[in-house]
Amino acid sequence: MEKKGYKHILKQKSFVAYVFANVINRFGDSLDSIAFTWIIYTITGNAFWSALIFGVNRLPTILLQPFLGVLVDKMNKKKVLISTDIIRGICVFFIGLGLIQGWLNEWHLLFTTIFISTAEAFRMPASASMLPHLLNEEDYEYGVSLNQGLLGTVELIGLASAGFIIGWLGVESAVFIDMVTFFLCAVVLLFVRLRPVLKTEESSQDSYFQELKNGFRFVKNNKLIWYILMLAVFMNGIFTPFNALQAPLISEILKSGEAMLSIVGMSITIGGIFGSFVYPKIKDHLSEFLLIKVGAISLILMYVAPLMIGQFIQGELLKYSAVLITGIVCGILIALLNTYVGVLTVQIVKPEYLGRINSILYAISAAAMPFVSFIVSGVVVYIGTKNVFIGCVTLAILFYFTVCSKKVYNSMVVNGRKKIEVINEEVMHVQEG
Repeated sequence: MEKKGYKHILKQKSFVAYVFANVINRFGDSLDSIAFTWIIYTITGNAFWSALIFGVNRLPTILLQPFLGVLVDKMNKKKVLISTDIIRGICVFFIGLGLIQGWLNEWHLLFTTIFISTAEAFRMPASASMLPHLLNEEDYEYGVSLNQGLLGTVELIGLASAGFIIGWLGVESAVFIDMVTFFLCAVVLLFVRLRPVLKTEESSQDSYFQELKNGFRFVKNNKLIWYILMLAVFMNGIFTPFNALQAPLISEILKSGEAMLSIVGMSITIGGIFGSFVYPKIKDHLSEFLLIKVGAISLILMYVAPLMIGQFIQGELLKYSAVLITGIVCGILIALLNTYVGVLTVQIVKPEYLGRINSILYAISAAAMPFVSFIVSGVVVYIGTKNVFIGCVTLAILFYFTVCSKKVYNSMVVNGRKKIEVINEEVMHVQEG
């Protein structure tokens, strides 16, 4: 298959409209993540409610997505995206109205969060299965790279501007800007035209429960999917201590001030944006196996670097520079691995299964975050932040020599892909016959 590059896919008007809608949506989400946290604590003044609402926000994704993915696979993806954006816009309007009129309380926030998260549980599998309706297979790498790179860029802009918007215009203005982004996203999606994709005859006639069972069976019996799942679960899990312990990372390990917090976050984000954009070019020069290996190395470096910098570098400016450089390198390599996983999933899963398979993968991998967070919160009290980081280095090294070994890669990825190709050829022969 010939990859035609960014110039070619930018001529695909429906894909460009879809990506533009995603960019608008992500900007709203980045504002929401800051504004909503501020609102919760301002309204309740209680860390309990902040933690509770944060946890509830994750539950629909983990609990509902595997079951909603089957429904979404049978529905018009464009209509699902538009409907869920309108629902989310209405919910955010409700919050903004409550803020202005002064009647908003913690229970309003809790139930609105449930509605928004449930809508997102529908939206995610629909969005994940859009690519085959918009691009040819040879354009998937550039399509995924462009989408992820732009989303990372606008998220960085949104997070950077959220404090300014809240401080200058007020939190109410941030909420209504967020609301506008959801409605505007729905309007842009009206201009997206979906290509029909060929579905197998048996899949269109199966009942809901049979299709749900088929989705879980596909995951269970497919070594390549299992490999993707292992990568996703480990990456989500290993990132959790790094994100959860950033404040003690800065003060206890790097022995620095609050400004370092921005350096850590921005360096990894900037690296991630660059890595997403250059993935297709890097992929032309590195094998899939090497992409996985360098991605695993970045997870080791992510924890080793701050430990070494905090131990051996004294000057503040030199320390900032070292954190910035290692953060960008880690961001680039992690983005290469993330993009590889995203492209591989779209390539190997039939379009009519994409929604449910992505839902299962996302739900299981997302569950790793609260699970690991719970463990870390208990362990860090007894062994300290530095020893948690050392433990993460050990786990990342084990991951590198086991899951990312040549033996496991050949067994699960190479052989798994061959098996899928044989099955697809048999299906094509049956359909032609």
